[in-house]
Amino acid sequence: GRAVVLNLWAYWCAPCAEELPAMAEYQRRVGAGVTVVTVHQDENETAALLRLAELGVHLPTLQDGGRLIAAALQVPNVMPATVVLRRDGSVAEILPRSFASADEIAAAVGPQLGVPG
Repeated sequence: GRAVVLNLWAYWCAPCAEELPAMAEYQRRVGAGVTVVTVHQDENETAALLRLAELGVHLPTLQDGGRLIAAALQVPNVMPATVVLRRDGSVAEILPRSFASADEIAAAVGPQLGVPG
């Protein structure tokens, strides 16, 4: 029953590392109305956890080394990518691009979910 923003990334992806803190800031801004979940798409879970710790990012994280989530949602094979899920679980939008700031994320995601950022 909650809108979700899935952020698909990998520990070795430089644009992903730049974007993750912006995702965390976006989550702080929108509060409980939206849940931001990161989806790590490499088999090295330890490296992912170390990268999140080094970036100071504390968001729910799924480990998906087999890229099953991306395949199920038909996300293009690029990273980072963001998937916006409506409260009913349907896909509102797939954004195969990186974001430089929480403001950019809010501008792209907010209209899909009816949530100000």
